[in-house]
Amino acid sequence: MQIQGKSPMKKAIQKKLDKVPRSPGVYVFRDSKGAVIYVGKAINLRNRLRSYFNAVNDFKTARLVQEIASFEVIPVASEGEALVLEASLIKKHQPQFNVEMKDGKSFPYVKLTKEKFPSLQIVREKMKPDAEYFGPFTDVGCLRKVLRFIRTFFPVRTCRGNIASQRKRPCTAYFLRRCPAPCTGRISSVEYKKSLQGLKSFLSGNYRRYRELIRQDMERAIQRWDFEHAKILSERMNLLERMERRIPWRKEEELLSYRRANVLPNLARALGMDKIPAVIEGYDVSNLGGAFATGSRVVFKGGVPFKQGYRKFRIRTVEGMDDYRMMRELLRRRFSNPRHGEHPDLILIDGGLGHLHEALSELNDMKISIPVIALAKEHERVFVANRKGVADIQPNSPELLLLMHVRDEAHRFARGYHMKLRSKISHLSAFSHMPGIGPVRRKILVDIFADTQLKGFPEGKLRAAKIPVPIIEKLKESFENKHM
Repeated sequence: MQIQGKSPMKKAIQKKLDKVPRSPGVYVFRDSKGAVIYVGKAINLRNRLRSYFNAVNDFKTARLVQEIASFEVIPVASEGEALVLEASLIKKHQPQFNVEMKDGKSFPYVKLTKEKFPSLQIVREKMKPDAEYFGPFTDVGCLRKVLRFIRTFFPVRTCRGNIASQRKRPCTAYFLRRCPAPCTGRISSVEYKKSLQGLKSFLSGNYRRYRELIRQDMERAIQRWDFEHAKILSERMNLLERMERRIPWRKEEELLSYRRANVLPNLARALGMDKIPAVIEGYDVSNLGGAFATGSRVVFKGGVPFKQGYRKFRIRTVEGMDDYRMMRELLRRRFSNPRHGEHPDLILIDGGLGHLHEALSELNDMKISIPVIALAKEHERVFVANRKGVADIQPNSPELLLLMHVRDEAHRFARGYHMKLRSKISHLSAFSHMPGIGPVRRKILVDIFADTQLKGFPEGKLRAAKIPVPIIEKLKESFENKHM
């Protein structure tokens, strides 16, 4: 990509463009006097900014590009966060090129009125003190479909106006199970509030529970060969995933504070990175006593945890307490499997120089080039790959606190999984000396009972593994007695 013109200023912009991440965020253009002239949002910051400096298609864009002397980017966690931050900065700076937004263009919010039986509405209006708002949202069509669906879990009314005077017959929404018909006195205010709490929880981003319910329903539909219903449920899951990507995570004041702190660009400079680390992955292993070793991957997007990207690993190829080899296995499995997602901008290892060298060596063997750092708990020192000494990051700075948060989350997640495995299989020690259970069969039992999806006694899996029936019966008796 070439920027029109050969001035030093344009060359500086070209160099800066190469550091922009491919993540959601907001970009701010400034003129030669430092004044903000345009604020925009993007799902992919790098692609959006490059488009401005390629062939210009219209007069307005050409005039804007001519005025740009510098720019800043603020990577965030989601499309919804980008929307919130963009609107806030436009209100604050009133840039001359943001004519549409200044002229009153707005995005939809979900509104809950403050009445005895609050009404759920989709609105485009300034927030009022007599209501509660969620959003804004970028896709009103998707929002309407999701709300119709979620009201089958949490039925609330959508009609406007006062319903103090009772009606004799409920409307269609009642028979579709999307409204409990408070207008006919069929529900108490106490019960109605329970539905409201569930709805608020959903709108605040707690989707996982409902996605799991749909997944279970879909599996049951497939088992009874009801593929038409399974397809409907699959579409509902896709809607939830779209909502999850787009809903804001942090509110307006938090995002403005995050922008002022400038954490991610400052972190890039401190680590000598060529690109702002919008996506950070943290790794740790847990192997107390050398048994049931586990590993974890946590993901931070735009400086906050992205829990949908968290992954747990059972260490498979390493015996004993060899942290270095376990870390190598962890990275090898993560980056050799395309299903584990796109590569991050930065990898953080929980450990010191030794862990860093092993991680870098494993990535080099795989011909993967990603910046890697290690954060040692002692003195909270940050070691950077291919650099002598430690990174110059001040104690208690926002940059160090972010890295500590990533490290601590990776440690918590790995250790939590490790302890869960230990507790799940502790009952097997009672059968250590049972005839018929040797080292090989004991390992099979450990793997079966340590399965994170285990909901009850796994008789089918034990039979499939060719465990003798008398042993299965004794294991079942122990399982039921100890309520494992």
